[in-house]
Amino acid sequence: MDELIGKNLDSRFDAIDKRFDAIDLQFEVIRREMNEGFSRIEYFLTDHWTNNIKLMIATNIAVFGTVIASLALLSNYLK
Repeated sequence: MDELIGKNLDSRFDAIDKRFDAIDLQFEVIRREMNEGFSRIEYFLTDHWTNNIKLMIATNIAVFGTVIASLALLSNYLK
């Protein structure tokens, strides 16, 4: 009986572990895409708009908001 319970718990933990691995992979893809986008924005700002401080501040606020929104979405998904 104990072996049956142990196997059942092991299979449940394996399923949970697979879910977390899938979430981790999705989050890594999102993080990589966000980093590529931020790099393009940074290149654009430093190469073309170095004197436009307002645009740089607005972009930083947008990037910060995007990061917060991504973390909020992830935390709601993990609840």
